[in-house]
Amino acid sequence: MEKKNTENVGEIVTKQKRPGKSAQMQPQTNPGDNAKYIRHSLRVAKLDKVDLSDSQAVEDRMYEYFTICEEDDMKPSVAGLALAFDIDRRRLWEIREGKTGKNPAVSETLKKAMKLLDLQMVDYMQNGKINPVSGIFLMKNNFGYADKQEIVVTPNNPLGEVGDIKQIEERYRDSVPIDTDGFDIDE
Repeated sequence: MEKKNTENVGEIVTKQKRPGKSAQMQPQTNPGDNAKYIRHSLRVAKLDKVDLSDSQAVEDRMYEYFTICEEDDMKPSVAGLALAFDIDRRRLWEIREGKTGKNPAVSETLKKAMKLLDLQMVDYMQNGKINPVSGIFLMKNNFGYADKQEIVVTPNNPLGEVGDIKQIEERYRDSVPIDTDGFDIDE
């Protein structure tokens, strides 16, 4: 009787699939999703070139990109914003940080765009609208988030509180050997 139960348990264990993956961690694409993503990307890619030294043109393009995302019901992204400007995301970062380009107003506009994207990511994460692993990756790589703990190290001074030199001399006077016979103590 026991042997039969053991065999049944073995069958049950081998038939079970990988446990513990939540639905949120599973890729969830529905028919038509890929077409929707491609149409959105192509729409952004077809935008006319923008003069990246013209702050008004940059601001208009930023709003246009977010409007397209709204109309297409798509999440905005750093990669999408870079595509809207027809530049690489690293170049977007360089302009935003003022490392290239001469117009500080353009840098400020791109900083504002990144703040909007950052807020969107926070909202998605807080409301369970994005895979947590993807969200963490994107927030660390695009918005400077980091996993870190602050540790404050307080030095331990074996002499106690450092105060007046005379007080320290008085405290340790008797513990220091005194050479009374004219020989070096270290010899």
